Amino acid sequence: MTATQTSTQPVGSAAPSVAEVEASCRLPVLFFAFSGAVWLLLGAVLALLASIQLHDPGFMAGCPWVTYGRLRPAAVNALVYGFALQTSFGLALWLIARLGRVELTNPLGIFIAGKFWNLAVTVGVFGILAGDATGFDLLEFPLYAALPLFVSYACIGAWTLITLKARTERSLYVSLWFVLAALLWFPWILSTAQGLLLGWRVPGVMQAIVAGWFGNNLLQIVLTGVALAVMYYFIPKTVKRPVHSQALAQHGFWLLLLLGSWGGLSQLAAVPAWIPAISGAANVLVVVPVLVLLLNLYRTADGKIGEAWKQSAVFRFLIVSAVVLLGVTVRTAVFGIGAGARFTQFTYFAAARTEIVVLGVFGMAALGALHYITPRLTMARDDLPSEGLGDLSFWAALVGILSIVIGFSLAGLSQGAVNSVADKNFLSEAVVGVSGQLKLVTFGYAAVAVAALAFLANFALALRRCCAACCGGAR
Repeated sequence: MTATQTSTQPVGSAAPSVAEVEASCRLPVLFFAFSGAVWLLLGAVLALLASIQLHDPGFMAGCPWVTYGRLRPAAVNALVYGFALQTSFGLALWLIARLGRVELTNPLGIFIAGKFWNLAVTVGVFGILAGDATGFDLLEFPLYAALPLFVSYACIGAWTLITLKARTERSLYVSLWFVLAALLWFPWILSTAQGLLLGWRVPGVMQAIVAGWFGNNLLQIVLTGVALAVMYYFIPKTVKRPVHSQALAQHGFWLLLLLGSWGGLSQLAAVPAWIPAISGAANVLVVVPVLVLLLNLYRTADGKIGEAWKQSAVFRFLIVSAVVLLGVTVRTAVFGIGAGARFTQFTYFAAARTEIVVLGVFGMAALGALHYITPRLTMARDDLPSEGLGDLSFWAALVGILSIVIGFSLAGLSQGAVNSVADKNFLSEAVVGVSGQLKLVTFGYAAVAVAALAFLANFALALRRCCAACCGGAR
């Protein structure tokens, strides 16, 4: 529980200690953290191989399993379902247990469900590489992987919500608003999209609308929501202040849910004109709740940002996540409506939004939180086994994300300039001419892989320290 909360524990009920709470969620949270980091590494490597083919088409030529059309969706889905969503489960479990002052319900069952989730993601990635992708953005997993994925989440989500209901701290802190919204939002959008696209198979243009709606909600509400939950827990905790305004947080939360779900359709081509218009307006309006939420955090940390940046590795991760969130929101507002949307349509600029949210917004927030949670769950200590590896993970992730964002954005703007002039040679200028920017993207994915490796090394050291302490205690 943070300093921003006051206890409303019912009289006569005994809240478990922090040690008991963390012991109850140790197995599933550490499993999700480790598995998520492994998928971050694997996804970055797949994306690295795909990006090389953008500026070196002959790379790994001749094998259909590793063509760009398969590597790219396999990498994106590995990052989204293997890293981002799985890490979200671990963060949600830990936040609910800590802020609700409650022991986790059925941690072994959640761990087993997490095993099946990883199995389903593995089958899905191999299905994409084998050529069974559905062709829908962020929903490329074939049906034989998508259905087990949903069943696994149903078990994880159900036990998580049961834990939330059993909490002894009855007041819901701001972070839990976002966690609860993400937990309920994801099964709704996933079941709806899978039902309409893979089950009933809605015809024609409706497929693009459903896929765009799902992708936007996954990025804007689910992953961004979990990132905000992490920010609202750790930033006040780091600076040792309560949240500046609960009212601002509440208004920003409801506005984000109301406006954020309408975006994602502004660059669809063969749809009625009113759909991109409404979606583009939503892209602009969603700047308001994001500004409100981030301004509230800024006012919370005002005067202590420099000190916290120097002293806390977690805080550095979260500040970068917040800045990237503001940047991608403004970026989408400017280039997600009217002439801006038409200029960047069908370019790398538009496609880069997924990486910015998954790696820049959610990824930085999640890595920061895991650098705090991992040592406490393994040894009940505040310090990382290796501060040097923690710094390497931060700087490699920062450099990698900046390289990916800048590379894709510059390449996309160059393509937009070529597309807007009729007499331009598309092949030489929009494809070959952006190879330099795309090499920067390749470097960025390599840096992200280094960040994942550094975190995994710290994770292994934390487990080793824990085992050594346990064995020493036993002797």
